[in-house]
Amino acid sequence: MKAFAESAPQESSTNAPAAIPLGTLNKRIQDEMVALVILAAEVQIALGPTLAEAKSLSPAVQRSLQAIDRLHQTIDDLQRVMGHLAAQAESATVQIDPLSEVIRLRHLAHKLFDNIDAPFALSEDDSGEIAWF
Repeated sequence: MKAFAESAPQESSTNAPAAIPLGTLNKRIQDEMVALVILAAEVQIALGPTLAEAKSLSPAVQRSLQAIDRLHQTIDDLQRVMGHLAAQAESATVQIDPLSEVIRLRHLAHKLFDNIDAPFALSEDDSGEIAWF
């Protein structure tokens, strides 16, 4: 495993914009996508008992359930692509500021661009979104 100093966002002494190695960014995105794959699987598992109790499901509900499965499979495929890209893009870098501006969830930006080993607690203020549970 590379030391954090090698994978941390870098800023040169000439005050160039902070950048992160593309391979590191792709790996961190892959890690987030793995978490989403697990979440999608948990949603499917949670729906199982509810569906077992249903006497019949409308075609619209069946399509929605199939969409959850498709989401699960698509995210799984995309996380594999990100892993492949992480291995291919070792020397290229990406500027952090323009990329971080397109990410709405502040906790995601933190996880992608900050010290990945630092403890982090998500709050509503960090994400800008309401925490329902």
